[in-house]
Amino acid sequence: MKAALLKVDGWLWRMDITLMAIAGVCVLTMMGVTFLDVFMRYALHSPLHWTYDLVTQYLLIGSFFFAFSYALRTNENIVVDFFSRNLPTRLYCLLMSIGHAAIAVIFAVVVWLSAVDTYISWANDEAFFGALVWSTWSAKIIVPLGALALTLRLVHRSLAYWAGIDDQEFLRAAGLEPHHEPIIEEQL
Repeated sequence: MKAALLKVDGWLWRMDITLMAIAGVCVLTMMGVTFLDVFMRYALHSPLHWTYDLVTQYLLIGSFFFAFSYALRTNENIVVDFFSRNLPTRLYCLLMSIGHAAIAVIFAVVVWLSAVDTYISWANDEAFFGALVWSTWSAKIIVPLGALALTLRLVHRSLAYWAGIDDQEFLRAAGLEPHHEPIIEEQL
């Protein structure tokens, strides 16, 4: 099971890198389009009327949702580990496994509901109007894709914590932060 989890982690890592690259392109595009709009607006008195829609409906959401799984894999997410330092390693891994599984279920529901909403938008040919007519489904599909990537990562982490209950080296190999022993200050 551990070898399979490490292999799946490699696949998920490639997915994370790809989505993070897309998120980075979204951020760079936001900056470039915003700069161009400001320049056109104030220097040439001819603003780009479609930039707000592009940035808020596509680029901002893409930069946010496509970065979730990468942030979790690289342990860049916010963690409050005050109490976990005092837990025995086995209990820590068990609780992390259960917690990641529970969150994976929640995000699986997010994937399902947002995918259904995206499909309905596509089937009904919905659009929102701004300076341009934008198809609604093309903006909505970002959420289920990013949430699916996060759900896959959460399921993997849940299984990896379960498999690594007694194996700190496996946890490191799977990209999980191993359980920290309680901090003991030396007495002088």
